[in-house]
Amino acid sequence: MSELPARENFALLPHGTELMMYLVLIPFAAVFLYGLYLKLSEYGLEALRAIARDPVGWLRNVVRYAVAQRRILREMGPGLMHLGLSYGILALFIGTVLVAIDFDLFERFGGKLLEGTFYLAFEATLDLFGLFLLYGLLVALGRHYAGVRRLRNRVEYYSYLYGLLYIGVTGYLLEGVRLYVTRVPWSGYSFVGNSVSVALSYLGPPREAMAQLYGWVWWSHALVAFGLVASLPFTNLLHSVVAVFYAGLSHTAPRLPMIAGTPFKLQELDESAEIRVGFRKVTELSWYQRMGLDACTDCGRCEAVCPAFAAGTPLSPRMVVQKLRVELWESRRRGPRDVFESGVLTYDELFACTTCAACVEACPVTISPLEYIIEARRALTFEGRLEKRAVEVLTSLGRTGNMYGLPPSAREEAIEELRALGAKTLDENPDAEYVYWLGCLATFDSRARQIAKKMVEVMNRCGLNFALLGPSESCTGAEARRIGEEGRFQELAYANVEVLKALNGKKVVTHCPHCFQALRNEYREFGLEIEVLHHSVLLGRLVSEGKLRAREAVSVTLHDSCYLARHNGIVSEPRQALAGLDLREMRRRGRETFCCGGGGGNYWYEIKRLKRESVQRLEEALSTGAEVVVSECPFCLAMLEDAARVMGLEGKVKVRDISELF
Repeated sequence: MSELPARENFALLPHGTELMMYLVLIPFAAVFLYGLYLKLSEYGLEALRAIARDPVGWLRNVVRYAVAQRRILREMGPGLMHLGLSYGILALFIGTVLVAIDFDLFERFGGKLLEGTFYLAFEATLDLFGLFLLYGLLVALGRHYAGVRRLRNRVEYYSYLYGLLYIGVTGYLLEGVRLYVTRVPWSGYSFVGNSVSVALSYLGPPREAMAQLYGWVWWSHALVAFGLVASLPFTNLLHSVVAVFYAGLSHTAPRLPMIAGTPFKLQELDESAEIRVGFRKVTELSWYQRMGLDACTDCGRCEAVCPAFAAGTPLSPRMVVQKLRVELWESRRRGPRDVFESGVLTYDELFACTTCAACVEACPVTISPLEYIIEARRALTFEGRLEKRAVEVLTSLGRTGNMYGLPPSAREEAIEELRALGAKTLDENPDAEYVYWLGCLATFDSRARQIAKKMVEVMNRCGLNFALLGPSESCTGAEARRIGEEGRFQELAYANVEVLKALNGKKVVTHCPHCFQALRNEYREFGLEIEVLHHSVLLGRLVSEGKLRAREAVSVTLHDSCYLARHNGIVSEPRQALAGLDLREMRRRGRETFCCGGGGGNYWYEIKRLKRESVQRLEEALSTGAEVVVSECPFCLAMLEDAARVMGLEGKVKVRDISELF
């Protein structure tokens, strides 16, 4: 035996084993390559083109989401489990590749890769990462057997967890037997295998018998590994490969942040153009959306944070993605079918979504279940398959320019009320620095109008030069877009963009996060670049400058609006506005806030719920012991006040917009 530490390939195995191994591997490899071809033909070439357009950006996101696993580690326990699994598998895969290179390339030409110090480091590293793998597998199996609610107990998942466990355990056993039989002086570097070898020395089995056992265990180890590799394209294991590439592409995703992309632009359409909106068949999804289905890990994090799921509706964002994933695979066998007529997706599950994007924020690989839901809604809306109440509000929007169906005179009355408080319209104050966008709720709803009145009072007292847009203001169409009426949204968007472009650099202030999202983000595609401030941000600035303070010292708890905190990352600014008050935070806050239930059109119609999101949220707010529940959104304000009525707490619970504290 050589004095130089070196890898003994196919030690204790009969001559010709290497050839037999490759012959056995061929059918497994063929199945793997065929499955991979079926999958990659869906999106592989387009994904490579997208990566080539911005390889640096792609690599940056791969490091952020796949290598560092930032989102996975938000939950430390499951995160460490996944780190153990992913890095354990990766290290052992790299080790297998190095062994193949050592045997098939270096040894063929009389050289050796795995020898000396490098080989000793190789052995120690693989033993260490093998322990990481076993840790991850045991925790994963323990979570399944413990009945963690969000985990699905499928035979497929147990099969590859136990398969990987068998590979890990037999790998150490093979290493221990080899060291027991060969007795190399450097065995201590394989510290786990050496421990097995020491244990065998105490037991003292015949070395000849252990050498024979080695062959049987080696082949079973190899066959299980080959089987797992062959099954990868056909099982959820595929996410381990696809998710890496998908997460890296999230920076070039063809969509706005957390919202489905724009399917067409009205002003660019030819009269003869055929428009297809949304999807009825899974094959009509874009390549990126199909790739997202395969990237899904089925971890259930999206389901765990979904307010509609918590409210007892039929919606589970995880199952929307998983059902479409199965449908995509099955469509190759029997052809694509209508996802609505076949019952793959149902009306109630799609329209229960509040578009809060909690599922998008929670997804460790940046999948947007919301994107599939919006696209499916668009198809139903395009075909006029909405329920009565949804049709009514969209009809009102088309007829009167607002979803209340009220005449223009109602807008004029609201403006006059604010003018009586000292506000001026832009016609009266063309040099205004700020333009206050009222939004539909403050214009047509008497309770929400109190927010506008308070903001007029605050801005006047703080000496801000502001004006109301006046009668030229119209609905942003944001709610129509969430329901799925893209055409109506764009009609309103183009009209509003023309009005807003004439502001010549003035800052727009709005108290409605839904208007804020449309004006700041979604109108950009239609040619608008303008500075938009949410009123909580403006209030925070005024407090910091010493121009504003709360009317009274009270304890408060802040309900973060989904469209501010999650869609736009505005978290610290409202808290800046509450500086000096006794702020008692809820458990779910900031980007992890819990939706009031009013988004996605649910303010205007209702899907049956077992326990409303607003009631759950108000219960959480009350558990803080705060005197006042503070909101930043007129929709949230209305939903939380309604929850107080439902709970019999009307008049006992103070729910206020953040502006009403000053």
